[in-house]
Amino acid sequence: MPCHIQVKNLALSYRWKAFQKTIFQDLNLCIPSGSFVTIIGGNGSGKSSLIKIILGLVKPESGEILLNDKIVRAGYPEAIKSKRIAYLTQQIEDLFFSESVAEELSYQDDGLGKPDMLNILQTLGLNTLMNRSVESLSGGERQSLALAQFMLQDAPLLILDEPSSYLDQTKASILKAFLDKAHQAGKTVLHVTQFSSELTWGTHVIDLDQTKVHLAAL
Repeated sequence: MPCHIQVKNLALSYRWKAFQKTIFQDLNLCIPSGSFVTIIGGNGSGKSSLIKIILGLVKPESGEILLNDKIVRAGYPEAIKSKRIAYLTQQIEDLFFSESVAEELSYQDDGLGKPDMLNILQTLGLNTLMNRSVESLSGGERQSLALAQFMLQDAPLLILDEPSSYLDQTKASILKAFLDKAHQAGKTVLHVTQFSSELTWGTHVIDLDQTKVHLAAL
């Protein structure tokens, strides 16, 4: 099966004054198209850094990332802009740019008119909040809005950076059901988590704490 994401000879270090820590050194991975991969590792293992390199938000010291055989250029998150990647970050406040809920969701016009997408809005309780300002939403309502934004995107690659760290059990279950359906439809899922209970969500796991990091089937 072809690689949807290919990591080639990747190296990254953190430096602060005289301190230096190697995060990756000669990291090589092939994430097949249509796979559901969970990334785990302790604090400082590079989970979020790897995601940001794949997205083109961080430049590695050396090596490269290829998406469908095309090199990712650091500083140019083209795959997000072209809707080839749907990204759910930990910092949900960074996702909001408009005044109202309806305006925020209008950016995802690919799916707003579809019956299953309308079901998502109802399931998350957003159908009654469309005219509310984003600023007036509670923390839980903002979680629902961030989830809806992510779930309304029709991208072949879904990337999630520890979403369950801020979701309650109900919303985490909604997200899990959505990811299962997306995976069954042939989409590639890359899911970072700190919870051992989520290890079995997908088909493969990458443990960044291992001496030799590799893609392992579950």
